[in-house]
Amino acid sequence: MSSQPDPFDILFSPALLYSWISSHVVLVVAMAVIAIAITTRFQVIDVPQSQKTRNAYAPTVPYWFPILGHIPNMVWDATQFMRSKRDQYVDGAYSLNFGGTVHTIVYKPSLVTALLNAKDSSASAENVADYIGEKVFGFPLKKEGKKYYAANEEIRNCYHHLLSETRLGDMVRRTAQTTKENVVNLVSFSKSPVDQSYWERTAKAQLTVDKNGEEVVAANMLDLIRDFCALASNPSILGTDLVNNYPGFLADMWTFDRAFLYLGAGLPRWVPIPLVTRAHIARRNLIRAFSEFEQAMDDYVSGKDPGPKWQNLDDVGAVIRARIDVYRKYDFSMAARASFDLGLTWATNANSNMLVFWMLNRAYADTELAGRLREEIAPYVQAVQPKQTLAVAEAPRLQKFDVDGICSQCPLLKSCYVECLRVDAATWSFKQVKEDFELNPREKAGTTYMLRKGEYIHAAHDLHNTNPAYFPQPEAFQADRHVKIDENGRRTADLGTIRPYGGGSSMCKGRFFAYKECMVFAAAILAMWDIEPVGGGAWKMPKPRKSTGVYGTEDPTRVWLRRRPLPTR
Repeated sequence: MSSQPDPFDILFSPALLYSWISSHVVLVVAMAVIAIAITTRFQVIDVPQSQKTRNAYAPTVPYWFPILGHIPNMVWDATQFMRSKRDQYVDGAYSLNFGGTVHTIVYKPSLVTALLNAKDSSASAENVADYIGEKVFGFPLKKEGKKYYAANEEIRNCYHHLLSETRLGDMVRRTAQTTKENVVNLVSFSKSPVDQSYWERTAKAQLTVDKNGEEVVAANMLDLIRDFCALASNPSILGTDLVNNYPGFLADMWTFDRAFLYLGAGLPRWVPIPLVTRAHIARRNLIRAFSEFEQAMDDYVSGKDPGPKWQNLDDVGAVIRARIDVYRKYDFSMAARASFDLGLTWATNANSNMLVFWMLNRAYADTELAGRLREEIAPYVQAVQPKQTLAVAEAPRLQKFDVDGICSQCPLLKSCYVECLRVDAATWSFKQVKEDFELNPREKAGTTYMLRKGEYIHAAHDLHNTNPAYFPQPEAFQADRHVKIDENGRRTADLGTIRPYGGGSSMCKGRFFAYKECMVFAAAILAMWDIEPVGGGAWKMPKPRKSTGVYGTEDPTRVWLRRRPLPTR
């Protein structure tokens, strides 16, 4: 982390480059009018493309508007514009101009790998991290910036708990056990909200009957799946007290996430956009909750009584515990600690829970696929109905739940996970060029691109993920697209050339946990529940809404849920 970044660091960072501009048509058009008034006339800027040489600057896409550069193209149709340039510049890179800053877009796997592995001294994302920490997560950079820079490496080192086999295993086991216990009550068939679980209430679950008179529960699938997954996974990181003490915690987290792009753009609370106001309030609530949590944790590790609300802090996860030691060493304020852990919690919730939602949508939309997945997971996930020996029947349960088997022996389910990362997410990796250097793809026929200090470079993973040269019929979801046969004749699946978690030193530290929790949640729900659209009929896939990673949606996701017919044991 270094000097204070330019606002363009955030406006054109990975997701924002693609999302923020295209969702603010009125604002950007107004900017265009002002620019045109200043220049008094339209002007075509035709920058010559670099010749195809072994060493070259990335070809610059011509643009019409001075100052704005390619912003109007993004407003008109960002997706089509970016993909058309990918198809035009087949060597794997091109440059765009946003507000006078040069942004080189790379999407060829070899170039992406070279960028992700570039030395931090050549290209770094630190400025963006500084900016996001302050503008989005509320870190008091002006007051505690020196501490932040001094402690930064130690705080990042705490993430090794997400990578160590022992700690990761503990987190996964805890999440799996909670899932095993709670999945039977994904919906409880209770009429009264008082008797329902939190995720049922947020999903507006209602007991009803289908056309055959069979009892089903109608619920909003997005809210149901997202909150169920969050409440199953968060305790392995945060423990149980924080969320229990603040019932509005998840609701505030989703409001905050929904407005991430607005906050990243630095929009103040008074801007007349309702979501911006709600997001500022949600962030204030979250910082307040985390600040109390941080104080309780500080008291706890000091041997003091943290108070009656905080009697279960012994179940807080290893990552948070390690960070507390660093916070105390550098004497961070509670507000600073709160912003750090808000960032961690947002990162662990914003994408993986939504990915489970898309995985289940894809599975239930295709009854044949759902059947194949259930057949594949059957040796590792067994849902049963206990024999009735009392007047009241016992609830169904997962008699067997083999996490290792689910994660290592189910290639079709893993392929669905990878395919959803390809189709239902738009991840980017972003760096600022710190010194002139060459981006070398290390291919015989590849072009080495020259990058200049002060420019920005983006690894546009979604441009690769939707490239027909690599993925035939790229818009189509193909569940078994990533299933391969290894040299021993064994079916396997892997990420291949897809890079949803970035790479190099900035590779997502929680990627293994994210993978395992997604597989666990999807397998448990598929084994226990049948889901169909309200009223029956064909499944309608929700329209995706671009977000900071995995897509969201604004479409209604009302479904019927019923327990699957289960064997009696």
